[in-house]
Amino acid sequence: MSSSVITREVQIPGIGPEDATWTAAEDAALEDVLEPLEAVRVHQHLDVVEVCLGWERNNRYSVYNTTGEQILYVYEATQCYARQCYGSLREFTLIVTDNDDNRLLYLQRPLRCSSRCFYSCCCLQEMSIHTPPDSLLALVKERWSCCIPEYELVTPEGSALFQMEGSCFHCRCCCSISFVVRNDSGVEVATIRKEWGGCKELIGACNDFTIKYLNGLSSNDKVSIFAAAFLLDFNYFERHGKCF
Repeated sequence: MSSSVITREVQIPGIGPEDATWTAAEDAALEDVLEPLEAVRVHQHLDVVEVCLGWERNNRYSVYNTTGEQILYVYEATQCYARQCYGSLREFTLIVTDNDDNRLLYLQRPLRCSSRCFYSCCCLQEMSIHTPPDSLLALVKERWSCCIPEYELVTPEGSALFQMEGSCFHCRCCCSISFVVRNDSGVEVATIRKEWGGCKELIGACNDFTIKYLNGLSSNDKVSIFAAAFLLDFNYFERHGKCF
């Protein structure tokens, strides 16, 4: 028996009507995809046009399970001027789909500053995580820190879920970088590891991440941590804008 399909218009600032429509099978949910998995790998596609012309294009990602099977596809919907002028600090919407092109998640970030740009800033990065039909699941927020990159996942009401913390000193060239995810009791529950990709990283933005889940995480927790990896990618591993 084929599953029914839900189509719904939602207002998402910064993207066109063609990207603001939920098209999902009634039984499709990202929680069901991630719930049985202990780890996923996120691979960013290398854009040859972007490398050759220096023209920033929308990011695209494929997500794989531990056996190498593609389970999700993620693509960016961003205005052209924002990509060229603001670089990695741009406002964006990321759309997560399954292999049947059912839209399972929206990740939305407004244009804001970063602790890398200004020593003291009260308007740091944050990203909202939306599930269909139009529910706010969680928020990812950057916390100001002098040396160590720190982020937190909070509920829509503002209650703390998880803290994410990188290392103080590292070399971004020729090595992998890990972020540790801890719950509000300080217990490590997951890791987000940005893998060194070799020579391809020297010619263009092409980042790979491995997200490992430990025991005790709900399906919604896994979705939130998965989504947070994309804010880390934009804010920490991609280049700044051309205008500042």
